[in-house]
Amino acid sequence: MNTFPRGQGYTRKFMVGGLAWLFFSLLFSGCWSAKEDAAKLAEIQSVWARLPSYPGMQETSSSSTSGGGKALVSKGFRSDARYEDVKRFYVEYLERDGWKIESEKQLKDWGSDFGGYEIRFSKADLTLAIEYAGPRADYGWQYGISVSWSRWVKAALPE
Repeated sequence: MNTFPRGQGYTRKFMVGGLAWLFFSLLFSGCWSAKEDAAKLAEIQSVWARLPSYPGMQETSSSSTSGGGKALVSKGFRSDARYEDVKRFYVEYLERDGWKIESEKQLKDWGSDFGGYEIRFSKADLTLAIEYAGPRADYGWQYGISVSWSRWVKAALPE
């Protein structure tokens, strides 16, 4: 005899819902951990502590975040320095410190070309990006630098 007031259909829905909840709980609980996120944020902050500032750059903003298998620290800077000079400064430092250039590309903002560039570096499972807004941009900053980690991005393999 069925003791559930709504019958067998209710029981199936309850079981399917419960199994789905259990599946997604197990899936997502194993995908990242708060300890790993915090450890990677500390590692990124250590990179920032060692990273020299280009002479004359003035910090205009800073943000950091971690969670969900990701960590990031980014800062905005004001500077009248030419992109090529800033690029050379950071390429020399970062390559000596074991970072590899991954890419360099011209940036466009919603199809508008303000003359900006982005250069990306990698070291183990970290990414460092330097953005130059461009001489025709008006964002309140000329350079943005970020260091990030994501468990969802495969780490660079050693050569």
